[in-house]
Amino acid sequence: MRARRQFGGFSNALLLFALIVAINQARSCEQRRPPASSRVSTPVRNPVQDMLRPVAPAQRREGIAAAILIDTSGSMQDRVQDTDGIQRRKIDIAQRAAMKLVSQFDTFAREHPDQVINLGIYEFSQRYRGSSTRTVVKLGPPDPAAAGPAISKMVAEGDTPIGDAMIVAKRDIDATGLSKRHILVITDGENNKGYSPQNVTQIISSQAPEDRASIYFVAFDVAATKFDSVRDSGGLVLAASNETDLQGTLDYLLSGKILAEQPLAR
Repeated sequence: MRARRQFGGFSNALLLFALIVAINQARSCEQRRPPASSRVSTPVRNPVQDMLRPVAPAQRREGIAAAILIDTSGSMQDRVQDTDGIQRRKIDIAQRAAMKLVSQFDTFAREHPDQVINLGIYEFSQRYRGSSTRTVVKLGPPDPAAAGPAISKMVAEGDTPIGDAMIVAKRDIDATGLSKRHILVITDGENNKGYSPQNVTQIISSQAPEDRASIYFVAFDVAATKFDSVRDSGGLVLAASNETDLQGTLDYLLSGKILAEQPLAR
């Protein structure tokens, strides 16, 4: 019994000693730690901000730079019924719409020879090989003859990296230095790869007015509410359920938004 009491007393002493050591170590660490006022916290920076740094002011000039981004993900192989009752593939509809846009920009450029007009067509989809965003028609003066064969080669396959495509387009139109910048996205589904379009739209919309681009989304055969976050971040979101709707919506954006603020030729 005496041996047990001695062992118990020895154990309590060890525990007390360990507690004292732990308290002293904690005090020592607290003394070495710099006061809260002297601590430096590194701000978290959104990587999209670095990718979308504004172009230098010296490079700016008057004119229009417009990038048309066309969804070529696998779902664009699906068909929609038009007002005439015919089922048409969405990718075919998008190609015809893109070709019409090129022709409309070309007509405007011819009617306003004193203005600089740059148009670029891009397709976006995440495939097994290559970039998620590919240039179909290089950003520059509209050229229907060169655009036709390139647009006809677009193929629907893969996932939907909308935000990534917007970044590529914004950097390209920024590089032109043109004063009026527009990004038009035609998509039939939500973003499922890369940066979110809401994030990209928010950053672009927060830029200085001279660096900002107007952003338009056409929700093609998908509910426009899917892009409420883009709308809330500063983009204009419209819906189109078939080819007739799509052409009407694009005509409105072109005549009412993208080319509307341009001065008439003298």
